[in-house]
Amino acid sequence: MKPKIEELIGKQLHRSATLSVADAGKRTVELAFSSDKPVEQWPGVLEVLSHDSGACDLSRLNDGANILFNHDPDSPLGVVEEARIDKDRVGRALVRFGNSPEAVAKWQDVQDGILTKVSVGYRILELKLTEEREGGPDVYTVTKWEPYEISIVTIPADMSVGVGRSMSHQPTQSTQKPMNTEPKNEVEQKPTPTISIEQERAAIRKEENDRVRSITALGKKFGLEKEATDLLTEGASIDQAREAIYEALEKRNTKVTDANKPVGLSEREAKDFSFVKALRVLAHPTDHKFREEAAFELEVCEAAAKNMSHRSVSGLLVPIDVLRVVGQRAASGNVISEKSGTGYTGTGANAIQTSLLADSFIGMLKNHATIMNLATDLSGLVGNVDIPKQSGQIGGYWVGEDDSAPTDSLGFGLVSLRPKTVAAKAIITRQMLKQPSLGVESLVRTDLSRGIGLAIDIAAYYGAGTGNAPTGLSHVAGIGSVNLAAAGAPTFAELVQCETAMASANADIGRISWVINPAQRGYAKTTRRLATATDSATLWEPGNTLNGYQVQVTNQITAGDLFFGNFADFLIGLWGGLELTVDPYSGSDKGRLQIVGFQDVDFAVRHPESFVMATHTA
Repeated sequence: MKPKIEELIGKQLHRSATLSVADAGKRTVELAFSSDKPVEQWPGVLEVLSHDSGACDLSRLNDGANILFNHDPDSPLGVVEEARIDKDRVGRALVRFGNSPEAVAKWQDVQDGILTKVSVGYRILELKLTEEREGGPDVYTVTKWEPYEISIVTIPADMSVGVGRSMSHQPTQSTQKPMNTEPKNEVEQKPTPTISIEQERAAIRKEENDRVRSITALGKKFGLEKEATDLLTEGASIDQAREAIYEALEKRNTKVTDANKPVGLSEREAKDFSFVKALRVLAHPTDHKFREEAAFELEVCEAAAKNMSHRSVSGLLVPIDVLRVVGQRAASGNVISEKSGTGYTGTGANAIQTSLLADSFIGMLKNHATIMNLATDLSGLVGNVDIPKQSGQIGGYWVGEDDSAPTDSLGFGLVSLRPKTVAAKAIITRQMLKQPSLGVESLVRTDLSRGIGLAIDIAAYYGAGTGNAPTGLSHVAGIGSVNLAAAGAPTFAELVQCETAMASANADIGRISWVINPAQRGYAKTTRRLATATDSATLWEPGNTLNGYQVQVTNQITAGDLFFGNFADFLIGLWGGLELTVDPYSGSDKGRLQIVGFQDVDFAVRHPESFVMATHTA
């Protein structure tokens, strides 16, 4: 009777192989653990392990699987350093022996040629009947399988009951008779394999330990420990847990609220918000008049603070609705209120109105930070954010009729944004704070945005990523680099070299720009592009470009450094809103107030190859 396919799915089997090259210094052995050679794993049935692309799941071996002795999970000898399927359709692994007394002894036996056999344990995930033979064994091809351990064995399998089975650990096997059930005198009946209950229990314990370890590590990696614990309690498999963790990760990232209305303010309501009214309450918390006048501001700030889950708020949190609103400036002394339509007469910045029509705070940040004009802005974030990135490419294949295209193994990684707090101070007098003036309001916003914007800007280029600071471009691993022959004096060939470095990595698309110091701009305007008498063109080109690309100029860049890249791949995350606090004591002897603004920020680079830094190194 033929075995049923559904009875074979999940079977745990073993195959044998031979040790090959040993490196005594590193205590490593290169071995072949599998091939697509047909093997009789059941009576009357030949099994073929497919070595096509995607057929073998090596994730468990490549996740630090142990090398065992005779398939005993309590006798680990070492660890799998790397497992792979080679082009000759052979599974190979590099393994390293440990330093335990047993491992040292077995390592010596391997070097002496005493232990030469290897057995791999694997689990069948999918298989199909690929050939029915008249009067002979049928061929089943295992189209998906998962090796889970490699053992050094003393006695290879009995050839009559399946190549590669260690006699000390027989897996559960089907006891069906061969296809030809007619007794024939000339054919010796094959013995029924025995089952080692203790070894089966050990295999089950090992599989459970692997499940717990893998799911726990997955939850820890993404900060979802509670979800991982629940999955373990529910008995989820590793594959099921992986899917659930990624689903939870996606749900967490969807908590990134709508950047325009995170607390639900209309544009008119956002424009009505007054920094000055909010600051008066902070400076005079017991003044009932100020609290009544700022009732709307206090309500809005309280709603924003409820979204700040990653840290507590000590002052008032101005929501992102207010920071992003596109304001309008009065073109003359006649300003119209959106609330009442009433005109208020004034001159310039001293005009008084009920509905504040001031510049966007985020817009002010961009005025002071070149990086925010170039990068991708992710504002209104809530909690930790992980953004997937593809680290592989899909290939194309020529195939014949009814042929299947190989499955590419696309690599996916994550870039993470974690809030880091930047602070800035603005100083005004107590008398100024009492003025219901657009000028005072604008002054406070401008001073805070300048301080925060400049801090963000310099960190985006030079942040070390240590302590409480984010990581800037110059410290991002994997970006391109060009060493300038002369400090602060790039040649045209070196500028082209920066472009070539990006193009070689297929990254020369998007918002490509230079960011340089004013000294470089002056040098570029007075230096010929080519050292020929017939070419008078300078490095600085018409349209304010270098080598055809736009240029941002800022004193935030160290003289002699040049940054070049697709800044759409530079992400700036802004959490919550702007937290405001007031220090009424430091400048009290001069009648001044120190206003401190806190903003949570972080940076991430989706593709390091999108950027090049050029500088002179000795």
